[in-house]
Amino acid sequence: MIPLFATRPQLEELIPRIAERQRAVLDSGQYILGPETAAFEGEFAEYIGADHCVGVGNGTDAIAIALRALGVEPGDEVVVPGLTFYATAEAVADIGAVPVFCDVDPDTYVMTRATAEPLVTEKTKALVPVHLFGNVAPMEELNALASERDLVVMEDAAQAAGARLDGQRAGSLGDAATFSFYPGKNLGATGDGGAITTSHESVAERCRELRFHGSKDKVVHTDVGYNSRLDSLQAAGLRVVLAELERFTQARRAVAATYEELGLGEHVKIPVATAGADHCFHLYEVTTEDRDGLSAHLKEQGVGSRGYYTVPMHKQPAMEPYANGALPESERVGATNLALPMGTDLSREQIQRVVEAVASFA
Repeated sequence: MIPLFATRPQLEELIPRIAERQRAVLDSGQYILGPETAAFEGEFAEYIGADHCVGVGNGTDAIAIALRALGVEPGDEVVVPGLTFYATAEAVADIGAVPVFCDVDPDTYVMTRATAEPLVTEKTKALVPVHLFGNVAPMEELNALASERDLVVMEDAAQAAGARLDGQRAGSLGDAATFSFYPGKNLGATGDGGAITTSHESVAERCRELRFHGSKDKVVHTDVGYNSRLDSLQAAGLRVVLAELERFTQARRAVAATYEELGLGEHVKIPVATAGADHCFHLYEVTTEDRDGLSAHLKEQGVGSRGYYTVPMHKQPAMEPYANGALPESERVGATNLALPMGTDLSREQIQRVVEAVASFA
């Protein structure tokens, strides 16, 4: 079986080093916001090209905390794409704001100015472009829209660690950005974890307060916050993975290039990157009209595959109160997308087998 996530050898390579670093944390007794967390925050901020990184418990908390730190308040409208993981909209609703769903570009599957601008009203406070599957949204035009309409921009970069746009890394392109370190991510932990990056000192300071019960000193609490901190065990492991992230990202790009070279695009629509973007291929998503049929065929051929976000946000039962009309591209991509094997450890022979299996589907 060719796995959908071809990363096991990569993990086996790192496990001894991660275990050594985590054992040192256990011996130190400093488990919460200790020196390993501070070191990771500094290293990740430098990698991203942001002035600050604030480690939190998971990617969902990161979105809620970042939006609040950016000034989003209950009742404010926040434009989010209809095609994304549920947590993007969930965090908006959780802080009392109103998610407003926009459609996505038919080729790149991300928010653009053309899809977001019609939804901006006097109540809109923020745009939340999602760098879906590892493809960076067109941030220059979205930042321009935000500037014109006095909005803040928060990147949901949960799937985009290692991606770039015009030479800048995802996570350094808006007022703030959020990351998830769920184990399946390109920069994955051995449990839950998340982070917020920003170059605004006031936003970073506010995030630090909110992640620790709305307090700066554990004594005086100036807000109702969260108990959401990146623990030292996870930070220690993430420092090991971060040191290898660029190498792993290049390996993923090489897999994508090989799919294209071997003619996969003759049989399905292959990923299209935003102009100027260097995709990091968290997932390698193709689209095809008979997605379910192809997936069943690939399973018979020993190839892993899976459709993602098959129920777009505006169709989710819990989001029904916020539904604001049809989103044809989100619905189309949700019904036709299929992730094919991707990872750092796919051989050319395995990629050839995947292409042949797709090509043999009648």
